[in-house]
Amino acid sequence: MSRRTAFIITLVRGILAVSLGTILLFQPEKTRPMLANFMGMFWLVSGIISLRWGASGERARGVAVLAGAIGVLTGIAILTRGLTVEWIRQDILLSILGVVILLTGLLHVFGGFQIGESHRRFTLTSALLGIFEIVLGIVLIVEPMGRSVFFYLIIGTWAFIGGITLITTALRLRRANEASEKNANA
Repeated sequence: MSRRTAFIITLVRGILAVSLGTILLFQPEKTRPMLANFMGMFWLVSGIISLRWGASGERARGVAVLAGAIGVLTGIAILTRGLTVEWIRQDILLSILGVVILLTGLLHVFGGFQIGESHRRFTLTSALLGIFEIVLGIVLIVEPMGRSVFFYLIIGTWAFIGGITLITTALRLRRANEASEKNANA
């Protein structure tokens, strides 16, 4: 994946996540119908990116590949839930999504991912995002069909903080791209 592609994908994911988080926090009733589709798409793309990073990274390779594979399968299952409901109950599917989110949260807290070709720095925002992902994962595992206010507050906060993290990561990638282009032209 080129640096420019990584920048664009990361920026778009960040904007979508901030939008979802904002809507979930302020108007959850309007967001509920599209929440499953958004999470399915988000985890499908995140799973693909995790697989790529796990295949090329040095740190947390096995965990990143495992989280990526489960993310891809879970994203596909959620997006095709109308078809998969005959084989996999929705509560089990959401529990699997909880495991994926929990693994991703652990990776964020312990800094297992690297972005692009530059090594990832541990940041407070990433750790905070990881903590929310761990809580969200546990909530989905324990109460997969949860419809409580707490559930939507956690998802909204996760999406908002995650979106901001993705946008700042995208901007960091862009600055790194510009710096490497400037060095190549010098």
